[in-house]
Amino acid sequence: MTAARDTAGRDALAFVVPGIVTAAIAIAIGVGSDGEAALSTWQWVVLVLVIDVAHVWATIFRTYLDPSARRRHARRLWLLPALCGWLGFLLHLENPAWFWTLLAYLAIFHFVMQHVGFATLFARKRGESEADRRLIKAAVFAGTLGPVLWWHGHLPRSFAWFQDGDLFEGLPAALGTAALALELPVWGWFLLRRAALARAGRANPMVLGLVLVPALNWHLGIVVFDDDRIFTLTNVVMHGVPYVALVWRTGGRTHAARLLARWRGRASPVALVAAAYLGLLVLLAALEEAAWDRWIWHDHPQLFGDGSEWALAHPVATAAVVALLTVPQATHYLLDRYIWRAGPDNPELAEALGLR
Repeated sequence: MTAARDTAGRDALAFVVPGIVTAAIAIAIGVGSDGEAALSTWQWVVLVLVIDVAHVWATIFRTYLDPSARRRHARRLWLLPALCGWLGFLLHLENPAWFWTLLAYLAIFHFVMQHVGFATLFARKRGESEADRRLIKAAVFAGTLGPVLWWHGHLPRSFAWFQDGDLFEGLPAALGTAALALELPVWGWFLLRRAALARAGRANPMVLGLVLVPALNWHLGIVVFDDDRIFTLTNVVMHGVPYVALVWRTGGRTHAARLLARWRGRASPVALVAAAYLGLLVLLAALEEAAWDRWIWHDHPQLFGDGSEWALAHPVATAAVVALLTVPQATHYLLDRYIWRAGPDNPELAEALGLR
């Protein structure tokens, strides 16, 4: 019983608590806002570099740094990055706005599906029925896509997914409001079913948290407040932190320990392995962001130096660099479809996730 409680506590700490904390901070920022909506440098470093970009690189511990995964997913591991780079280059060369719009919608789909995946994972661990899992998916879709549709009806806002204008404008505001109203019957059905399961002795607090907390954050970050800081905070923390924790549990710890032992010549304590795991992710994220800033954005010269001498004047060169730098992110989106499926392609995953 104690072990079960410890596991439940760790699950809540990794998957639910980050969203609760960010929601509380978002409300505090929004209520006490002085009108300043832009991210400060340190906020950008913590939220974007250390959490958002670093979590993308965590995928390598489930793929390129895993010898068995390299064998099972060999074709995908070279084909998907190549396709992302080549198609991204062609699209950016044709129309940079189309490139960022496509990437924004791919990212939104990926974020929503990750919340679906987390919630249904804990439903499967408790043996919930297929019908209950479908209702969980519907509730997650309602709580995330409702705010996204509302956003489309109220553009422009002081925040954007990647850059201003990357989402389609023109949706009537009334349709955005209707999207929020249509959440109510889905949520009513979902909550009634959760209450019925609880009365039957089958309460599943993790599922409840993994549906309610993302919805709360997406509504706060998109609908309630018009603030880039709040949008970024509520968007990336509960997406990146649980993912890094999940990868750690499903191979990250093992492969980080193996790499560290090869370098040190002996086994390392868990704290050092965790530091190496997180340190590598942050290092790769910093290198990627330095390239983005010096070659493309020039937003943080205080961190990465003045990159004006590296400015790219020719559209072919710009398209090539943007496509190349987008490969880790786009590949992460696509590989997630395959590396989290318990079955023949990932034979160890069911046991690592505690699935029946």
